[in-house]
Amino acid sequence: MSRKRKAPVRKVYPDPKFRSELVSKFINCIMYDGKRSRAEKILYDALEKIQVTNKQDPLKTFNDAIGNVKPNIECRSRRVGGATYQVPVEVKPKRGQALALRWIKTATRNRKNKTMAEKLYFEIIDASQNKGAAIKKREDTHRMAESNKAFAHFRW
Repeated sequence: MSRKRKAPVRKVYPDPKFRSELVSKFINCIMYDGKRSRAEKILYDALEKIQVTNKQDPLKTFNDAIGNVKPNIECRSRRVGGATYQVPVEVKPKRGQALALRWIKTATRNRKNKTMAEKLYFEIIDASQNKGAAIKKREDTHRMAESNKAFAHFRW
C-alpha cells in the first residue's frame, strides 16, 4: 500500500435521466465489463416498473431503499496483543452508502426471478418496505456489532 498520499476522490457525474449521482453510482456498481448502456437499461427498467405498477416516485423509492439498507455501525477487525477482536465502529456516510449499494446489488443477483431488471425491481421494493435480503444483511451487521459491544474500548 502506498504511503505517499490519499487517493483523490473522483467526481461522479449524475445520470442523464434522473440527474442523480446516487443512481449513477448504482449504475457503475451493477455494470459488467464496461457495458454501461446495459446497466442503465436494467436500472431504468426497474425504476419505470416501480412507477407503472406501484404508482410511486421511483427516485424517492430508490432513495428510501438505500436509506433503509445503509448501516449505522459495523465491526472492524482489530489486532491487540496477538488476539484479533471484532470492534464495533460507526460507519461514515460515504462508506454506508457504498455498503448499501453493494448489498442491494448482491441481494438482487441472488434472487430467483427471470430478468435482472425484474430482480432489481423486487429488491428495491422490498428494501423500501424494510424487508428483503439486503435489509437482513444490515440487521446481521448491527446484531454482530451489538454482540461485540464489550470490545468497544479497543476502538481507534
